[in-house]
Amino acid sequence: SGSPPWHSGVLLNGVPLPPDQRLLAEKLADLGYDTAAFTSAYVLDGKLGFSRGFDVYDDEFSWLRGGSLLVPARAVAMWSRRADPDAVLERRGGDTVDLALDWLDNRGDRPWFLWVHLFDAHGPYTPPPPFDTRYYSGDQRDPGHTSMKQVTGVAPYLEASLQGVTDVDYVLAQYAGAISYADAQLGRLVEGIVAEQTLVSVIGDHGESLGEHNVWFNHGDDLYESSLHVPFVMSWPGQLPPSILTSPVQGTDLATTILARLGQPGIGSDSVDALAADRVDAGAMCFDRATNLAERAAGRVTKPTYRLASLRGGTSRYVQREIDSRDEFFDLEPSPLGLVESSATFSATEAGSSLLPMLRSRTDAMFSGDTSRSAVEISEEERLKLEMLGYLDQ
Repeated sequence: SGSPPWHSGVLLNGVPLPPDQRLLAEKLADLGYDTAAFTSAYVLDGKLGFSRGFDVYDDEFSWLRGGSLLVPARAVAMWSRRADPDAVLERRGGDTVDLALDWLDNRGDRPWFLWVHLFDAHGPYTPPPPFDTRYYSGDQRDPGHTSMKQVTGVAPYLEASLQGVTDVDYVLAQYAGAISYADAQLGRLVEGIVAEQTLVSVIGDHGESLGEHNVWFNHGDDLYESSLHVPFVMSWPGQLPPSILTSPVQGTDLATTILARLGQPGIGSDSVDALAADRVDAGAMCFDRATNLAERAAGRVTKPTYRLASLRGGTSRYVQREIDSRDEFFDLEPSPLGLVESSATFSATEAGSSLLPMLRSRTDAMFSGDTSRSAVEISEEERLKLEMLGYLDQ
């Protein structure tokens, strides 16, 4: 949609997209493009609005494809979800890419837009062979290992996969294996298209914290570099010269950047052509999981209420917590991963004393946006699915 959460009101998985927001697929469908999407996880359920504008939207993970509306199939799916939630809530990238390549082989002659979503790097990290052993050898449950003792605050949906593991390097290796598997599937997909005639965009929706800021195997609950510094690559041989952008770019820029290459106006309330407009900073927002859990335990809130907002400059990151307006400032030049918080020392400088209040006013404005839709109640079945994928607290 090209709109960030503080404008769209969507700050939580399971919340329907606003019906009045124009989506990239709708725009391209109106321009005469054949459109198809193949997703790999329940969080992109088409009923939430993601399917708008697509001729084909494949979000069906049941083993009985095409039969999800049949009573027997639904009964089997419900039983399978209890026995093995991942069986119907996500699928391997290889299966998703197979479906996408089949669609490419059988489409017509019109221009086309294809969205392929891969989920394999999401925890629990369970890459298939040979990726499961590519980066690790030895016994991950050897009592002689002690590195897992540093791991705290693991999300409930990951606990079973980490049971008995004593070597944190094993978990990191499994994550690396999952990334490599997804990369291999992406390679298959790219090889299946006519590259010189196709604009290809690859973007990550988030990163993964692997111990940075003492956040382990998680994402979406913080606004640090490990979560927000993601791949964003575009390729169009003969049309886009090789270059690396140095100014900040937002994920919301994807829609307008694609449309600009087609000579079309952009969409969204905060989407610019990343190849033509230099951003001063890029913004982000999320729920403050630690604060919300503490407030819930104390009986003061019953659903996500308090938020984090962040601004990423060319060489710095600023984070503000809504609950107490607490600032965090990271100079990324000496510490590219943003591991050293320096708001106190920075505010004592002439530049910091004027810059920090300005940044705070920017994030205050983000907090004042309408995110009330993110407090929408979802059904128990939807909540169960999102919990099993780690997107809601149990």
